[in-house]
Amino acid sequence: MIINKFRAFLASQLGFPKGWFGKLLIRFLNSNNAMMNDLVLQHLNLQADDRVLEIGFGGGYLIEKIANTALPQLIAGVEQSQDALDLCEHKFRTQINKSEIELYLADAMQLPFADRYVNKICSVNTIYFWTELSKVFRECFRVLADDGELLLSYNSKDFLEKQKFADHGFIGYEVSEIEAALKMAGFVNVTTITGYSDRHQEFFCTIATAALKS
Repeated sequence: MIINKFRAFLASQLGFPKGWFGKLLIRFLNSNNAMMNDLVLQHLNLQADDRVLEIGFGGGYLIEKIANTALPQLIAGVEQSQDALDLCEHKFRTQINKSEIELYLADAMQLPFADRYVNKICSVNTIYFWTELSKVFRECFRVLADDGELLLSYNSKDFLEKQKFADHGFIGYEVSEIEAALKMAGFVNVTTITGYSDRHQEFFCTIATAALKS
């Protein structure tokens, strides 16, 4: 009973970290998700003048890695957790003041950006909390420039079920479901790379290109 209650509490914090425990969890996830973030960073293939958006930036691990390349013209981020936003606004205050980084409290289903605002979008370990996957993908398609890329890293459905997170609100997806939903939203050249870590076991990075828009 106690284990189940803690697992439910942990699941809620993973989706929406808050309070003292959430602040500790945000810092822990920076290292815990490092291999997934690093795989995304590798395949972002960053170029000078890129405009990159991260959905669900948490403790800012990937944003920091992207910023350290000194390549993108702009790095934007959206996050649902006020505590995570506060942490990263302080962490990146210098870059924010220079308009190199933009951070927003926002939902993935309503991205606070104009059409074609960025040319690359990435997100790590967030799709489990998107109750309307197709709507999020359509929003990503909207804010991506023509031929822009979306990169999603996530754990397998089997892993989530073994960890019992599926019992507490996490939505697990098969790779084929993710790929099909992306194609329905207008993405092309959809491919999936498999990664492996001791912590996450097998995980995936699905990459898709926004087709030319009329």
